[in-house]
Amino acid sequence: MLKIDNQLLQEIYAECRRAWPEEACGIVVGQVGSHLVATQVIPVRNLQNELHQSDPKRYPRDAKTAYVIDPKEIERIAREARDKGEAIVSMFHSHPEHDVYFSREDQDMAAPWGEPLFPHMSYLVVSVTAGEIKGASEFYWDLESKKYVERKIS
Repeated sequence: MLKIDNQLLQEIYAECRRAWPEEACGIVVGQVGSHLVATQVIPVRNLQNELHQSDPKRYPRDAKTAYVIDPKEIERIAREARDKGEAIVSMFHSHPEHDVYFSREDQDMAAPWGEPLFPHMSYLVVSVTAGEIKGASEFYWDLESKKYVERKIS
Protein backbone atom coordinates (compact mmCIF):
# COMPACT_ATOMS: atom_id res chain seq x y z
CA MET A 1 0.00 0.00 0.00
CA LEU A 2 1.05 3.56 -0.69
CA LYS A 3 1.80 6.12 2.01
CA ILE A 4 1.19 9.55 0.51
CA ASP A 5 1.04 12.80 2.43
CA ASN A 6 -1.74 15.32 1.96
CA GLN A 7 0.42 17.82 0.02
CA LEU A 8 1.25 15.24 -2.67
CA LEU A 9 -2.35 14.05 -2.77
CA GLN A 10 -3.46 17.66 -3.30
CA GLU A 11 -1.01 17.91 -6.23
CA ILE A 12 -2.71 14.89 -7.83
CA TYR A 13 -6.13 16.41 -7.22
CA ALA A 14 -5.03 19.73 -8.73
CA GLU A 15 -3.85 17.96 -11.88
CA CYS A 16 -7.13 16.04 -12.12
CA ARG A 17 -9.13 19.27 -11.81
CA ARG A 18 -6.87 20.98 -14.38
CA ALA A 19 -7.34 18.22 -16.97
CA TRP A 20 -11.11 17.93 -16.48
CA PRO A 21 -13.22 17.16 -18.53
CA GLU A 22 -10.49 14.88 -19.84
CA GLU A 23 -8.56 12.21 -17.98
CA ALA A 24 -5.47 13.35 -16.15
CA CYS A 25 -2.58 10.99 -15.68
CA GLY A 26 0.75 10.93 -13.93
CA ILE A 27 3.39 9.09 -12.03
CA VAL A 28 4.21 8.95 -8.33
CA VAL A 29 7.85 8.40 -7.40
CA GLY A 30 9.02 7.23 -4.02
CA GLN A 31 10.69 4.65 -1.86
CA VAL A 32 10.00 0.93 -1.93
CA GLY A 33 10.13 -0.94 1.37
CA SER A 34 7.57 -2.66 3.57
CA HIS A 35 5.30 0.14 2.32
CA LEU A 36 5.51 2.37 -0.72
CA VAL A 37 6.28 5.93 0.37
CA ALA A 38 5.48 8.70 -2.11
CA THR A 39 8.02 11.52 -2.42
CA GLN A 40 7.09 13.20 -5.72
CA VAL A 41 4.10 13.55 -8.06
CA ILE A 42 4.83 14.02 -11.77
CA PRO A 43 1.87 14.89 -14.01
CA VAL A 44 2.35 13.67 -17.58
CA ARG A 45 0.63 14.38 -20.87
CA ASN A 46 -2.30 12.16 -21.86
CA LEU A 47 -1.64 11.06 -25.45
CA GLN A 48 -5.11 9.56 -25.97
CA ASN A 49 -6.53 12.40 -28.13
CA GLU A 50 -3.55 12.29 -30.48
CA LEU A 51 -3.81 8.52 -30.84
CA HIS A 52 -7.57 8.72 -31.37
CA GLN A 53 -7.16 11.37 -34.08
CA SER A 54 -4.44 9.47 -35.92
CA ASP A 55 -6.12 6.03 -35.76
CA PRO A 56 -9.73 6.11 -34.52
CA LYS A 57 -10.29 2.43 -35.35
CA ARG A 58 -7.43 1.29 -33.14
CA TYR A 59 -8.10 3.98 -30.50
CA PRO A 60 -11.89 4.49 -30.53
CA ARG A 61 -11.99 6.48 -27.26
CA ASP A 62 -10.76 10.01 -26.71
CA ALA A 63 -9.20 11.53 -23.57
CA LYS A 64 -12.58 11.96 -21.88
CA THR A 65 -12.67 8.21 -21.23
CA ALA A 66 -9.10 6.94 -21.65
CA TYR A 67 -5.46 7.77 -21.13
CA VAL A 68 -2.11 6.74 -22.55
CA ILE A 69 1.27 7.74 -21.14
CA ASP A 70 4.24 7.88 -23.49
CA PRO A 71 6.44 4.86 -22.64
CA LYS A 72 9.53 7.01 -23.22
CA GLU A 73 8.28 9.39 -20.53
CA ILE A 74 7.80 6.48 -18.13
CA GLU A 75 11.30 5.24 -18.91
CA ARG A 76 12.81 8.71 -18.33
CA ILE A 77 11.01 9.14 -14.99
CA ALA A 78 11.99 5.61 -13.88
CA ARG A 79 15.64 6.28 -14.75
CA GLU A 80 15.67 9.61 -12.87
CA ALA A 81 14.02 7.95 -9.86
CA ARG A 82 16.53 5.09 -9.92
CA ASP A 83 19.39 7.61 -9.98
CA LYS A 84 18.01 8.99 -6.68
CA GLY A 85 17.59 5.52 -5.15
CA GLU A 86 13.83 5.59 -5.68
CA ALA A 87 11.30 4.00 -8.04
CA ILE A 88 7.92 4.54 -9.62
CA VAL A 89 5.57 3.51 -6.81
CA SER A 90 2.23 4.43 -8.34
CA MET A 91 0.49 5.78 -11.42
CA PHE A 92 -2.62 7.92 -11.24
CA HIS A 93 -5.43 8.82 -13.58
CA SER A 94 -8.81 10.46 -13.26
CA HIS A 95 -12.32 9.42 -14.19
CA PRO A 96 -14.16 12.55 -15.36
CA GLU A 97 -17.88 12.32 -14.63
CA HIS A 98 -17.49 8.72 -13.41
CA ASP A 99 -17.01 7.01 -10.09
CA VAL A 100 -13.79 5.52 -8.81
CA TYR A 101 -13.14 1.99 -10.06
CA PHE A 102 -10.27 -0.02 -11.51
CA SER A 103 -11.64 -0.94 -14.91
CA ARG A 104 -11.06 -4.21 -16.71
CA GLU A 105 -8.83 -2.27 -19.14
CA ASP A 106 -6.84 -0.81 -16.21
CA GLN A 107 -6.37 -4.29 -14.76
CA ASP A 108 -5.40 -5.78 -18.12
CA MET A 109 -2.76 -3.09 -18.64
CA ALA A 110 -1.38 -3.57 -15.11
CA ALA A 111 -1.46 -7.38 -15.23
CA PRO A 112 -1.70 -8.48 -18.87
CA TRP A 113 -0.99 -12.17 -18.15
CA GLY A 114 -2.86 -12.37 -14.86
CA GLU A 115 0.13 -11.24 -12.79
CA PRO A 116 1.20 -7.60 -12.41
CA LEU A 117 4.08 -6.30 -14.50
CA PHE A 118 5.21 -4.30 -11.46
CA PRO A 119 3.89 -6.05 -8.32
CA HIS A 120 5.10 -3.33 -5.94
CA MET A 121 3.33 -0.56 -7.86
CA SER A 122 -0.16 0.66 -7.02
CA TYR A 123 -2.64 2.67 -9.06
CA LEU A 124 -4.57 5.74 -7.89
CA VAL A 125 -7.91 6.55 -9.50
CA VAL A 126 -9.61 9.89 -8.85
CA SER A 127 -13.26 10.69 -9.59
CA VAL A 128 -13.87 14.23 -10.88
CA THR A 129 -17.42 15.51 -11.41
CA ALA A 130 -18.09 19.03 -12.70
CA GLY A 131 -14.44 19.82 -12.06
CA GLU A 132 -14.55 18.81 -8.38
CA ILE A 133 -12.91 15.82 -6.71
CA LYS A 134 -15.56 13.31 -5.62
CA GLY A 135 -13.34 10.49 -4.36
CA ALA A 136 -10.12 8.59 -4.80
CA SER A 137 -8.87 5.07 -4.22
CA GLU A 138 -5.64 3.17 -4.41
CA PHE A 139 -5.67 -0.21 -6.11
CA TYR A 140 -2.83 -2.52 -5.12
CA TRP A 141 -1.96 -6.13 -5.90
CA ASP A 142 -2.84 -8.54 -3.09
CA LEU A 143 -0.50 -11.54 -3.13
CA GLU A 144 -2.95 -13.84 -1.34
CA SER A 145 -6.05 -13.20 -3.45
CA LYS A 146 -4.06 -12.60 -6.66
CA LYS A 147 -6.15 -9.57 -7.56
CA TYR A 148 -6.20 -5.81 -7.21
CA VAL A 149 -7.73 -4.62 -3.95
CA GLU A 150 -9.27 -1.19 -3.37
CA ARG A 151 -8.28 1.12 -0.53
CA LYS A 152 -10.37 4.27 -0.34
CA ILE A 153 -8.38 7.47 0.04
CA SER A 154 -11.19 10.02 0.23
